[in-house]
Order: sequence, then structure tokens, then C-alpha cells
Amino acid sequence: MTTRHDPRNEEPFDIREFTRTAQGNFRAELDLESYATAPLDPSTLELVRYLERLEAATMEHLRNLLVTATHKDARVTAFLVTWAFEKFWMADALDAVLEANGLERTKTIPEGTPRRSADEAIQRSGPIRRAVAAVGLGAPIVAVHMTTGLIDEWILETAYNRLRESTSSEPLRSTIERIQRIKQRHEQFFADETDWRLRDSARAVRQVRAALATAAWPIGAVERAATDRDLFEEFVFGGAEGKERAESVGRRIAGLPGLDARIGQTTARKLVP
Repeated sequence: MTTRHDPRNEEPFDIREFTRTAQGNFRAELDLESYATAPLDPSTLELVRYLERLEAATMEHLRNLLVTATHKDARVTAFLVTWAFEKFWMADALDAVLEANGLERTKTIPEGTPRRSADEAIQRSGPIRRAVAAVGLGAPIVAVHMTTGLIDEWILETAYNRLRESTSSEPLRSTIERIQRIKQRHEQFFADETDWRLRDSARAVRQVRAALATAAWPIGAVERAATDRDLFEEFVFGGAEGKERAESVGRRIAGLPGLDARIGQTTARKLVP
């Protein structure tokens, strides 16, 4: 259960090492005092708050994954539980940044009204409905979860890069870089699993293609306020440069086994405001 070889990597992903070295609380290592004299501007804080909420929404997402056949794969389950643990502490680090800038803890701030588009309705279904819907999908559903996890990592990587490049705050840049180092292992696991599962099963490819047609991005966005989603999309994917960022994500999707430019373009269009 420890490793699965992927010829693209010099070293296969070691799940035991990942779980053994999981990143816990690193709030004390952040330079929070600097914000007292050099606070972040309101628009940057809004983006940090939105990213915190996306990272913190992982437990909701994990609940939905583990009521499907995914929970039968011990290796994947070990990864997902550790992944959720690390994302909890990444959200906590972003919460610390918000608090250092005088904002309330995000869980005490009420959400606004989410979007209610018809094509995102499936993303709002609870764990019982998801479990029932997944009964006939079988093991290939794991490929769906791995592929959507990988794409979500690419989207959030794009968002963190955009925020890091736009801010003049060295403490915030340092925090983002720390988070991105943690997320590198997440992306590697999702990429390895996605690659072999899509190559291994035409049925998995069909399920992934169907899932991407109705997916909402980033994962967890359907429960966030519409105004927050608008701000995120405009900041990361707005304008000519933002459209190119979205298309870059689309091209990466198109390069996955069994997928194509049409699927990549569909996702890219969803990212652009």
C-alpha cells in the first residue's frame, strides 16, 4: 500500500512518508507582527478570506468523497485524511493573517447568497444523495475524485500565484510560499493517481468527462457567496491575462489521458468571469 510507480516521476509517491510527515499547526512560524505596521489592503484581505474558506471547506468535500466507493481504496483514503488535515492547518494560517489584520475569525462572518445555477445543482447535493447516485458508478468514481482534485490544485495554484505576485507584503508572500510547498505533495499524488487511472480504464474516462461537464470551480465554491466568487474570478481570471491563466489550466486538462481540448476549454470558460 505504500507506493505506486509512475514512470513520469523519479520517485514514486510514498504514502507512508506523507502521512508520517504531515504538516500540522505552523501559525507560530508566521511573521504576523509585521501587519501591525504594514496591514494588507481590503481587496487583498478579501482574497485571503476567500482562499481560507476554500481550504476550510475540505472537510465538507471529504465527507462527500468517503460515502462513495473511494473509501474502499485504503491508499487513497489514507491520503485524503492526511490531505484534509494539512488543509485545515493551511486554512488556520490564513485565518491568522486575517486576525493579524484586525478581521474576525472567518467562521463568525455570515456568508452571502450563493449562486443557484442549474448546472451546479449536483454539487450541492448532500452525502446521502451522492452515495445513492454513486452506487452504479463503482470503482471508476475514484478516478473522478482524483482528477477533480488535481484540477482544483491547478486552479488554486493559479490563484495563490496571482495573489503572491500582486502583493507587496513580504509576510504574505512568505505565507503563500509556505502553503504552496505543502500543496506540492497534494498535486503530485493527485497527478499520479489521475494518470494511471485514466490510462487504465475507458469507463473511468467517460465518468470523468461527464463529471467535468457539470463541475463547479474551485471545489467548495458553490457554497460560497456569489459576491465572493465574483471577486475571486475577476481577480484571478479577469481580463486578457486572466483569460490566459484560465486557458492554461484548460490546456493542462486537455493533456490528461482520454481528455481533449473541448473538455479543457469547457473548464476554462467556467473560470472566466
